[in-house]
Amino acid sequence: MPDNLIEELKPLLRINPTPGGEPFWCIGQGGLDALAARRDYGLKDAMLECLGAGIWPERFRANAGSLSTEDQARLLTSRVCVIGCGGLGGVVIVELARMGIGGLTVCDADVFDESNMNRQFLCRPERIGQPKSQAALDEALSLNPVMDARAHQEWADQTNLPGILAGADLAMDCLDNMSGRYDLEQACALAGIPYIHGALAGWEGFVMTVRPGDPGIRGLYGPIPAEKSHAAEVRVGTPTPTPPMVSTLQVNEAMKLLLGRPGLQRGQMLHIDLSEPSIEMLTLA
Repeated sequence: MPDNLIEELKPLLRINPTPGGEPFWCIGQGGLDALAARRDYGLKDAMLECLGAGIWPERFRANAGSLSTEDQARLLTSRVCVIGCGGLGGVVIVELARMGIGGLTVCDADVFDESNMNRQFLCRPERIGQPKSQAALDEALSLNPVMDARAHQEWADQTNLPGILAGADLAMDCLDNMSGRYDLEQACALAGIPYIHGALAGWEGFVMTVRPGDPGIRGLYGPIPAEKSHAAEVRVGTPTPTPPMVSTLQVNEAMKLLLGRPGLQRGQMLHIDLSEPSIEMLTLA
């Protein structure tokens, strides 16, 4: 079948040379559209058929070498749930879409205001007053039109998280309040899925992978969530460079989980300090 597909599509393919390695075939948007029309199915199915034959969709070609076509197909059939679409979540959502995640669920009840402009990459002047979840949905689909994307314009809590997380392979904690984070941890444990915790204040940030049964954020912050008014970022702010650094580390961990690669283990946490700058691995007792 792979050889037959390559022969069938050869006029629509181009060979991509690789210095010191094997060249590989790529197919652009026009070729994918043509294949989808021939097969009478969707664009995602066309991508998956090509990846199964070792043909890279051009939009994901730069992933080749770091990922295999099997890896890319696995991402296209994975669903990630992002809770919070602000400073952390906005970058996470954009990076997941560009990496080729096939299913995305986003949740945030908030709307953009002018104070978000310094750090929330989805916030633009024309979006002031608009729901963050809808902006996230629009941005994700503009970058990755084959994505099955869903938006929840509501605050995530114990009552609605089971439904929001339904079908997700993992969740991304991009919240800015501890009570919501604790609810998410409990919901992920009940759903039997891992989540990636991200937090920041000032020039510092933390990333931790939490699997069901791990001590999680209760082992890090204590059994009772602190009030948002007591959070460190209230005192030291959230300058522009810190959220995208933390978000990128979160997405990196998500890729490892989805692709079955070694990532942060139980009790391990990445700590970044951009004022130094430094990045270090901490292990919780």
